[in-house]
Amino acid sequence: MENQYQKHIVPLTIELPSHEVLAQLALNEPREFEALRSKIIKGFIDSAPERLKPRLFGIQFRVDGMRRLSKSPVGLTVRIYGMMWDSFLGLNQSWQEFVYMQSEFENMHVAMTGTENMSSKSAQVYEFRHRNLREHDF
Repeated sequence: MENQYQKHIVPLTIELPSHEVLAQLALNEPREFEALRSKIIKGFIDSAPERLKPRLFGIQFRVDGMRRLSKSPVGLTVRIYGMMWDSFLGLNQSWQEFVYMQSEFENMHVAMTGTENMSSKSAQVYEFRHRNLREHDF
């Protein structure tokens, strides 16, 4: 069964060389490595849904800027890692604000109407039969 998010998954149709091959290419043929890197990125962005392309181009623009300013690959990795964490923390903050506002809205609803929204509070209760416990069950 396909979930609602699978329609947004974009398969990457290019087969990547092994890590070892990429490492050797980057070391011995940096221009070829850059050409391959650019081709892969462009192919991925081009295959993305239209509504996502501006955001992906924007992220890639930021990464390319960081690449130009970084003095080492490790420095670049740390900067990109920081960018990913900033994005994650921003999303988390937005989610926390949403949950808080939803809770406040529900509290206001209860205060104004005197009733809770029972549809979000309902549950099905299952009865479990009692079993005689014996000493060896512990």
